[in-house]
Amino acid sequence: MANAPLVFGISWFLEMSAIDLFSAVLSGASLLDPASDLGAMPLGMVHSAAMHSAIAHSGITSFGAVGDFSRTHCLAICAVLVPANLLATLQTLIFVGLGRPRSTIRLITSFASLYAAVMILHVVTWFVVGVVMLPTFVLSGLGALCLGLNLWAIAQPHRLSGFLHRLVDWGHSLIDNRFLSASSLPEQS
Repeated sequence: MANAPLVFGISWFLEMSAIDLFSAVLSGASLLDPASDLGAMPLGMVHSAAMHSAIAHSGITSFGAVGDFSRTHCLAICAVLVPANLLATLQTLIFVGLGRPRSTIRLITSFASLYAAVMILHVVTWFVVGVVMLPTFVLSGLGALCLGLNLWAIAQPHRLSGFLHRLVDWGHSLIDNRFLSASSLPEQS
């Protein structure tokens, strides 16, 4: 009878699908612990439950709770963070382009970098549970771009200002050429 838990654990192990097994292994769940009952859950829940059990055993349950909160309220978080990132980074670019004092630029870029870092951490919570889709890459790219621009504004504001001035001059020349060529066309009667 001493081998009964081992036999029960092996039978539970064999009942799991390959995807559930792979998800459980990646998350660090105990495969021979029948009390975790990972095999009875759907795929999406298996990985989340396995991750939660792995986090709970490591003693950092607050990270798991933050990750669960982040994934549960994803739409609301993204609805706030995407415009906040775009507007804060745009404000940084405008202030750098206008030549505002460095102290003002540092203050603005600090908040903008905070928004970008929170967005990246929010996306990381999805990567942790195995969600790899187009929105996760788009949001991580947006967060990385905003964070990079803000760090550039802190590290080298004069170079960023020069780049922005060249970009604006190029845009003006593009618009002027388009309107100039349209107004020089002969009128048709």
